Amino acid sequence: MKVAVVGGGLGGLAAAHALLAAGHDVHVLEEHARAGGVIGTSTVDGYVREHAASSFLGGPPHGALALCEALGVPVEQASPRAKRRWIYIDGKLRALPRNPIELVRSDLLTWRGKLDLVREPFRPARTDRDHDESVHAFAARRLGAEAARAIVAPAVTGIYAADAHSISLEAGFPRIAALEADGGLVRGLAKQAARGLAGKLMARVTGKRTAEGPSRTRRGMFAPRGGLGALIEALSQRLGDRLRLATQVESIAATQGAKSIVIDDETFDAAVLAVPAHHAVGMVNVPELATRLRDFRRAPAALVYLGFPATAAPDVQDGFGALVAQGEDVRVLGFVFESTVWAQRAPAGHVLVRCIMGGGRDPAAAALPDSELIATAVADVGTVLGITARPTHTSVVRWSHGIAQYGVGHRDRVRSAVAVARAHRIVLAGADYQGPAVNDLCADAARVVDEVRSWAG
Repeated sequence: MKVAVVGGGLGGLAAAHALLAAGHDVHVLEEHARAGGVIGTSTVDGYVREHAASSFLGGPPHGALALCEALGVPVEQASPRAKRRWIYIDGKLRALPRNPIELVRSDLLTWRGKLDLVREPFRPARTDRDHDESVHAFAARRLGAEAARAIVAPAVTGIYAADAHSISLEAGFPRIAALEADGGLVRGLAKQAARGLAGKLMARVTGKRTAEGPSRTRRGMFAPRGGLGALIEALSQRLGDRLRLATQVESIAATQGAKSIVIDDETFDAAVLAVPAHHAVGMVNVPELATRLRDFRRAPAALVYLGFPATAAPDVQDGFGALVAQGEDVRVLGFVFESTVWAQRAPAGHVLVRCIMGGGRDPAAAALPDSELIATAVADVGTVLGITARPTHTSVVRWSHGIAQYGVGHRDRVRSAVAVARAHRIVLAGADYQGPAVNDLCADAARVVDEVRSWAG
């Protein structure tokens, strides 16, 4: 089939790569002069900056690590020094516990908050499972108010730059929602482990292999050597002249009978719509679909990069980074100690800190001028991390619609939009729908191929 992929971000490129491997005639239409969307890597003053996401977890069989290996992209694993994480709450930087002993000793929660965590397996399961709930509502109900505020809410901010009250549990954290459906976190894990063991025992008895698909890849956190831009470059090279850069799409319309798609003046058998939903609204000449695409939201984001002499910032050489709890008297949402996590991200004798601002929690911050963003970040680095030296490097990367927001009810909105799109031979792909993480965007390519295959012949 001749398939158009509208949008050359990571989701579009991964889908195009998978469609090409499946034997389709693929054409990627990207309006900008470079592919990758928000994802990219640049070097300024010897500091390596990621423009959006910076890493991915190993584990998923169809995730980013498997794609890097298939494309021959060298990867590196996060430094062992990056295992510690911190939460800034109640005016103090506190270590996030990594095991039960650290939890007992931690000052992140009071004894009452710790006892609430222990009670999780004994709390009744939610009875109203037909309706979605926010991550904060789930966490407060099962883990207690303290853990919801001090642990879960900052984690949500680290992923979605959003308030945990506004993010869907079902869509934003589907694995946790699955555990909840099995009776809770501890009981759900026990049931899932039991089912897995039963499946393996049955396979041994019957001599049949279980249909688990490809084996899981290595565990840990990874990134392409030199940054995620290397993955974008490899995908672009694999697609070759099938990737049409600087190609503006004005109109996407289904023909009568929905047997083909016309994009401007060119006819295709199917189309993959892999641009942000708000951008796609103006392209699709399918009013019913355009109406549904308006329901998806993104939040603005700004990344402020600060470089310091290593001697002036000893604390950022221990750990992955720090997240800021809501309600604190700073505007930065979180910090990533880039040069600690990854090798060769800063010149010798220096460190690089990434400061995350804006998002759904504080969208106004992302609109500040660069000078104000930098001044705010420098002040907050001093307050939270105790760095008082003047930075040797400052730079800003900003996106007006950078981070997909998976509000309560997101899954229902996706189902409705996908159904309408499918009826017109359009597949919805990208960060607005099935998952915003690097692994989600790579793994979603298999679903795209299945959708297109259903129209073949």
